[in-house]
Amino acid sequence: MQTLSLFPSLLDFQMLGVFALRVTLGLIFVYFWYEKVTHQRAERINFYEKLGLRPSKVYFWTVSSVDGIAGALLVVGLYTQGAVLVTGALMLVATFIKWRKPSALPRNTIEFYIILAVASFALLFLGPGAFAIDLPL
Repeated sequence: MQTLSLFPSLLDFQMLGVFALRVTLGLIFVYFWYEKVTHQRAERINFYEKLGLRPSKVYFWTVSSVDGIAGALLVVGLYTQGAVLVTGALMLVATFIKWRKPSALPRNTIEFYIILAVASFALLFLGPGAFAIDLPL
């Protein structure tokens, strides 16, 4: 049988590719959480103040906790579709903020937020991949 794929035998390992995408995305969000609560706390609380979201400490801890929990769920592969809905929505909001006020989020580019949103929503349709707790049977 003729195929257009250069390495058709590698297609047998698609679940490993999805696994790598899921874990990488999860680790990025765990890193976001870690940086926010350890090194960027005052900066992030000030960010919510600038956006007019008060009380800013409540918004800071809510968004930081959501980042950490969603990232951890992605790393272990539990409730993957729910976690990627949350991370995708967060990245869409971050993209909008970066587009409207580029100085509000100086650390990353708008393209970075877009690719994280796309990866999140791709996992919504691809599933959790290999080595996940919520792997469909």
